[in-house]
Amino acid sequence: MLRNYLKIAWRNILRKKGFALINIGGLAIGMAASVLILVWIQFEFSVDSEYEKSDRLYAVWRTNVNQGEVMSWDYTPSPYAGALKEQYPEVEAVTHVTEWDPMVLSVGDLSFYEQTSFVDPGFFEMFSFRVLEGNAVEAMNSPDYIVLTESVAKKLFGDEPALGKSVRVESELDFEVKAVIEDLPETTNFRFTAFLPYKKLDAMGWAGDYWGNNNCRTFAMLAPGVDVEAFNEKFADFSLRNADIKNTSDFLFLMSDLHLRGKFENGKSVGGRIDLIRMFGLVGIVILLIACVNFVNLSTAQSEKRAKEVGIRKVSGADRGMLIGQFLAESVLISLAAYGLALLLISALFPAFNALIGRELALPFDQVYFWIFSLGYVLLTGVLAGLYPAFLLSAFRPALVLKSQMGTAKTWFKPREVLVVFQFAIVAILVASTWIIRQQMDFVQKRDIGLQPENLIFHPMTASLKKNFASLRAEVEALPGVTSISSTFSPFTEEYSDTNVIEWQGKDEAFKPKVNRMGADAHVVKTVGLELIAGRDIDVYTYPADSSAVLLNETARDFMGFADPIGELVKDDEREYRVVGVVKDFLISSPFAKPEGMMIFGPKIQQNFIHIRLSGGDLSGTMAKLEGLFGKFNPGSPFEYQFVDEVHARKFADQQQTGRLTAVFSVLAVLISCLGLFGLAAYIAEQRSKEISVRKVLGASVQGLVLLISGEFTRLVLVAMLIAAPITWYAMGQWLAGFDYRISIGWEVFVGTAMIALLIAFLTVSSQAIKAALVNPAKTLKSE
Repeated sequence: MLRNYLKIAWRNILRKKGFALINIGGLAIGMAASVLILVWIQFEFSVDSEYEKSDRLYAVWRTNVNQGEVMSWDYTPSPYAGALKEQYPEVEAVTHVTEWDPMVLSVGDLSFYEQTSFVDPGFFEMFSFRVLEGNAVEAMNSPDYIVLTESVAKKLFGDEPALGKSVRVESELDFEVKAVIEDLPETTNFRFTAFLPYKKLDAMGWAGDYWGNNNCRTFAMLAPGVDVEAFNEKFADFSLRNADIKNTSDFLFLMSDLHLRGKFENGKSVGGRIDLIRMFGLVGIVILLIACVNFVNLSTAQSEKRAKEVGIRKVSGADRGMLIGQFLAESVLISLAAYGLALLLISALFPAFNALIGRELALPFDQVYFWIFSLGYVLLTGVLAGLYPAFLLSAFRPALVLKSQMGTAKTWFKPREVLVVFQFAIVAILVASTWIIRQQMDFVQKRDIGLQPENLIFHPMTASLKKNFASLRAEVEALPGVTSISSTFSPFTEEYSDTNVIEWQGKDEAFKPKVNRMGADAHVVKTVGLELIAGRDIDVYTYPADSSAVLLNETARDFMGFADPIGELVKDDEREYRVVGVVKDFLISSPFAKPEGMMIFGPKIQQNFIHIRLSGGDLSGTMAKLEGLFGKFNPGSPFEYQFVDEVHARKFADQQQTGRLTAVFSVLAVLISCLGLFGLAAYIAEQRSKEISVRKVLGASVQGLVLLISGEFTRLVLVAMLIAAPITWYAMGQWLAGFDYRISIGWEVFVGTAMIALLIAFLTVSSQAIKAALVNPAKTLKSE
């Protein structure tokens, strides 16, 4: 029976090649898009969840209530991990993880900046990274060892064994290679390439026992069977008991959930990456549905042509079940052909898809589960696409069919029109959403961030550069392509430190606003391109007392309540600083956020970076001269700088990715819908060929006939827009609500989207309408 079904299905497909190709092409595009999205979703769910003990791994988070605002963060002080392990027997292992700036690793004349972290032995006990040589856990038990990833070991030692070799870090400290591990996989959010023992920080006195300095992340592994909710109830007052830190609670958060649900509001996880995954998972389903709608529309459109076939089969003894089986067999066969084409599309487009999402995923064709999924996916798609046509066609009554009374009944409800409206409503939602995302990106990218990122570079400050900075500064300033130079605490692309314990005269004891810390030696206003609105710049070379100077931004000045803050004293922990100037608010973290309080302290605060303002002329020549100077004063270390504007541009990456994905899937939805509309218009033009010929004989023009046929679809597109507009307005309003700095959704988005949708529909339909209108009426009416 099945063989007979497939044989007849194949004949029917060959008989109607045009419609079959449209069905197969549309389904193939929908299938390819949905499978690619599924591969991406599977990867996203695998991030930080594929360690051997993932179900017991947790990140430490803390929540603080300040001025009625609840803040959550995952950084802890150095003594935190040890106290956690000591006080809770339920904790099997802990580790500190530092996330500092890249460090210089060198062997002989070779040197590279690598993303290095200080960790405990527990790191390699908890996270199952594959060890290629040596013992990584043992390495972290001694302050004198280092663990390298495979790629770094090859960069430093070539094909020679790395174990037992010496590596110099930051031109100061020597470590012996004790283990080499595989490069960290794409499925981890750790991006380290070398690991140093946290015990080295303790040995050098850099770790300390101060509970007020949050300088690392802490991860814990609970013993088997421990209930994390019960544990968190006991753990909530940990910071209060150990350091008398009030209004702060501590909790463990499952490591495998961190990538997907790491957004916190009011101390609770409210989503994060999972929101994007849900959105594009829905988009993938919708695109496949649009392709299935094409199949349903084209199948039902041909119902009259297949009605006599159904009538004859029923008269010949076929029951309804057999007919349903026949039509479902055709649908599954088309689905199978479409999936074969989809796999070819996936193979061809996979590199472009990886570039689109910014990951290096692998095709899952070598995995058994993928082919099991594929079989189910083909059957499900075929059944879903063919179910309605199968039941519709199999329900025809032979007496009516064979008397040619099909289609005489009139009804206000036409499923085919509903499906066209559904298709174009989805298209309109995707097009309008892409438009709004693009508007938001343009709006934020044009925002005045309060500094001038163009032609501004920064370079990490090594020990050699700190020692030789005065000489380096003098020679750099003398270069004709350099405008100014400053040493700073952090790059002007990221906030490294914040506090709520700043004191000033007249401050209310209960008022503890968040203040971000920066630091500079001199000419920071000129170098970075800040706007000075009161007082002067910090300059320790002209005013030696400026080592204790501070610049405020407008937000800090305003909440401090000073009409004229110049000369006022500010106290940060035990250090006092005098206000010498006020600068306009500027942004160095999220370009979507509102400005926060900022203080730029003099060089009593540690200087870790060098910023250089370039004049912009002969950039390559200037960079070559700078490389020579840095090589002179920083021997053995590479000249590794970054442009501030390029780093700033990368902060839009997530939102730009959302925009690109939405745009790509909008195009796919439009393409699939156009394929279906083209086929439907071709069928309707063929069905109404005699009517068109009669109208033409009676004097109707080609333009009038085109408008007649196109008008039906225009009405459906307008109905689709009426449905899509409020849905888009609500959904994108929710998305925009996540930004402090955002656009308002204007009416022009929906008018423009409607015009685009109408134009797409008209161009698609008009080609078939013109073809039908140009046919000689004599050819159509000669049999009448």
